[in-house]
Amino acid sequence: MAAAPARVSKEDVLAQFRRTELLIAARRVFGARGFEQATMDAIADEAKVAKGTIYLYYPSKQAIYDATFQAGMLELQKLSADRVGSAAGLKEAIRAFVHVRVTFFQDNPDYYRIYVAEKTRQILGRLTRRSACRSTLESQTEVLEQVFARAIAAGEVRAVDPAAAATAVFDITRGIVGRRILTGATTAGTDDIDFITDLIWSGLQPRTDTHEPTQ
Repeated sequence: MAAAPARVSKEDVLAQFRRTELLIAARRVFGARGFEQATMDAIADEAKVAKGTIYLYYPSKQAIYDATFQAGMLELQKLSADRVGSAAGLKEAIRAFVHVRVTFFQDNPDYYRIYVAEKTRQILGRLTRRSACRSTLESQTEVLEQVFARAIAAGEVRAVDPAAAATAVFDITRGIVGRRILTGATTAGTDDIDFITDLIWSGLQPRTDTHEPTQ
């Protein structure tokens, strides 16, 4: 006989709601000020709670920063996994990956600034005390890499390194996201998404050597 699911208490629901509200406020503050300039007082003001309330859930500024970063990344990764996993074929999986990231960061510019700061620290090798952030950043292309591997094995595209191909999609997408954020783009980004998808797809087709052999 299957065990009955554990009941969620009213206190648990309230605590989860409070954590979510605090992370939303923290995202705004960290996005606007960066980690160094952000304060627990500012987060409390943004959340409209006493500063002591934050410490009931997060013991330090570092703790709420890491939780804020992790929450955003988990949301982005779930969206990517759902959309990429349900795509019909590699080309649509690439389009889904690009679309999710363009839309997510455009809708969450505060989080984008946090993300860029963490990515920069990763590149510069400064994430030694944020191993959770590092591992999350490094796992962003895994779902797309798996789709590439299956497509290559099935002969859908030419043989390339799945990890390198997924990383290339990631990097190209990051560039277009950055441009759209910096220019304040507010459109859906369909043209950019289609352009990137078609460009990558063209590069994955079998190469045709049109040069005559040297005598």
